[in-house]
Amino acid sequence: MLIFFQWLFGHLLIDFVLQTKKMVQHKRTHKAASWLLYLHCALHAGVIYLLSPDKTLWLIPVIVFITHYLIDLWKLYQTDNLKSFLIDQVLHVLVLLILWLVFYKPHQWFQINLLALLQNKTGWIVATGYLFIIFPLSFLLGYGTQRWRKEAEAGVDRSAVSLSEAGKWIGIFERILVYTFVITTHFEGIGFLIAAKSILRFNDIKGDNVRKEAEYVLIGTLMSFAASILTGLVVTLIVKHP
Repeated sequence: MLIFFQWLFGHLLIDFVLQTKKMVQHKRTHKAASWLLYLHCALHAGVIYLLSPDKTLWLIPVIVFITHYLIDLWKLYQTDNLKSFLIDQVLHVLVLLILWLVFYKPHQWFQINLLALLQNKTGWIVATGYLFIIFPLSFLLGYGTQRWRKEAEAGVDRSAVSLSEAGKWIGIFERILVYTFVITTHFEGIGFLIAAKSILRFNDIKGDNVRKEAEYVLIGTLMSFAASILTGLVVTLIVKHP
């Protein structure tokens, strides 16, 4: 897969490192009439060609130029948001993947690797652990801290002092990191995460209702960390001793 990752490197280099905000603005202003759009697509095609071992396959850079132009032109007419950005990048990478599969993949590479992936017991166990800490565990922790949450938030307008669902997403990423540290046996990372969260939350527990808020945050954090660590240990145990 060296060729594909070389192409991917070239794509990221041209799309993000060598493309300035002024270039993007010029393309958004002039769209199909922007000469920078054609230069940008030509650079992509040129880099892909240079990184291709078979220099007789002119069809590859031609396809890259045409598809990159069409995808970028579509994006120029869309609202600049996360959705259009993700669609744009997924389509670019998908084109490179298809070209690699058509012109360079080993015989039956896709079928062999897909079958190996589906039969990888460790992968399924680890993935199940991630799904558990992201979704069911969120509900369990919510129910477990419900009584203290109501008491801590009594008389406090949370919408005025907190982003919508910010605590939910902080908890999800927190559990993902802790679980990852455990299954990769990097327990020291958990200590750094606790320290970082303690510093960031220090100013959040000043003012009225300080003690209740502090205790609620501490309970929720300890429950989240403990559940994520326990899940990681169980997954590790199952993987090592089936």
